[in-house]
Amino acid sequence: MKNYELFLILRSKKDEAEAQKSIREIETVLNKYGGKLLKNHGGANQKLAYPINKRNDSYQTTLEIQSEEKDIAELRKQVSLLEDVVRFNIFTLAA
Repeated sequence: MKNYELFLILRSKKDEAEAQKSIREIETVLNKYGGKLLKNHGGANQKLAYPINKRNDSYQTTLEIQSEEKDIAELRKQVSLLEDVVRFNIFTLAA
């Protein structure tokens, strides 16, 4: 298994509980494909530099995850289908 960093831009959240609900959805998808959430770096509502999908505000967070390299493509596909996800990217962490 390799370690990755998952950077997420989610729809703006009213409170931390609402944000954690979205993160649990992502964790469920991750677990389905044999990965696991190592660390949630926390997040905050942020003003976007430019509108994305007619939105000016977002909730941004970074998650450290662990997954097999072969499962990352499917993970990307499934995360992109989640309703709250505006943008995301997955980076490989140095060993």
